[in-house]
Amino acid sequence: MFKPYIIAVLSVAFFATVDSWDSLITRPDSDNAPVDVLNHTEIEYIDGLKLTVQGKLHQEANFRRLPIQYKGVVRPVVWNLSRHSAGIIVRFTTNSPEIWVRWGLENFTKKANMTDIGASGIDLYCKKEGKWQYVNSGIPQGMSNEALLIKEMDLENKEFLLNLPLYEGVTELEIGVLKGTTISAVNDSKDSMRPVIFYGTSITQGASASRPGMAYPSIISRNLDIETINLGFSGNGKFERSIGQVICDINPSLLVVDCTPNSSPEVIDQNALDLILQIRECHPELPILLVESIIRAYSYFRTQNQESFGSRDYIKRQNASLKQVFNNAMAADIDNLFYLEGHELIGHDHEATVDGTHLSDLGMVRIASKIQSRINHILSE
Repeated sequence: MFKPYIIAVLSVAFFATVDSWDSLITRPDSDNAPVDVLNHTEIEYIDGLKLTVQGKLHQEANFRRLPIQYKGVVRPVVWNLSRHSAGIIVRFTTNSPEIWVRWGLENFTKKANMTDIGASGIDLYCKKEGKWQYVNSGIPQGMSNEALLIKEMDLENKEFLLNLPLYEGVTELEIGVLKGTTISAVNDSKDSMRPVIFYGTSITQGASASRPGMAYPSIISRNLDIETINLGFSGNGKFERSIGQVICDINPSLLVVDCTPNSSPEVIDQNALDLILQIRECHPELPILLVESIIRAYSYFRTQNQESFGSRDYIKRQNASLKQVFNNAMAADIDNLFYLEGHELIGHDHEATVDGTHLSDLGMVRIASKIQSRINHILSE
């Protein structure tokens, strides 16, 4: 039979209700706890906004991707999607042997092709020997959540990275450490490289990664140790001038445009070159990488029809339209414009998606590798 104190610990770890969040959680001593912390068994929480937050375009006290000034600029559906915290990270250092997290969500809804962790949960990474290594995930249970991410670490100061949910908005976020230990923001002034912007679709936003850190812009961010801004808007990557205005108002090091899967050939013909010219006017030297659509897995079995969305012939038309835009831009002497074809992005074994379109973790790793290689090449020129 469980002892009462064991039941109490399990209740805190897995079934805690956080409608009213207290500043401290008291835990009983553990025989396995380090000697130095046996007398410091309270968990103290700090607001995530007081730590280093990256992946958003503003300093407002929230975890939304776009600042309030764009609410009337972008289409309402894009604004609502921008409230999702895809690509936003919280970085910090601590010497605590335990790390807890609690987070509130604007909504908690089941997604047909997403795990709860990917859509609404969080995951933690630690920098080890100069590289980011996955630690654990926080599994959401509802709109208010709390999780113990790691325990029984040594007391050395370590740097951590917390990825926020891909398909929900975060109302509040707190990170808990043992009282008596330290937690602090990361001094990112040494990060001289400006962020890389990804403007795209549901795949860019993170569908259907199993956890937030597996969205391909986040993989690239960790691999290159650079800040990335995820402007993926599910179903709404349309090469729009309103997003061009957002990009014009910041100073990125590179722009990746991955909107082709959401855009008809006609939309690409109408919008893509206009977006390139808009960006080039405000950022004359900014490298721009255009990315073709992947070939959907089910398209290999559908009757071919150039007018039927999702068929291979339709996808070929989408990619042909993008290539023509690229050729026209090059003919107009638009410099620093680059192109990535879609046929190799996720491999050829047809095992990289969860539903024929959206990418599994395998697909995310593969597309990240291809895009990262081009980014390295472009930025090294």
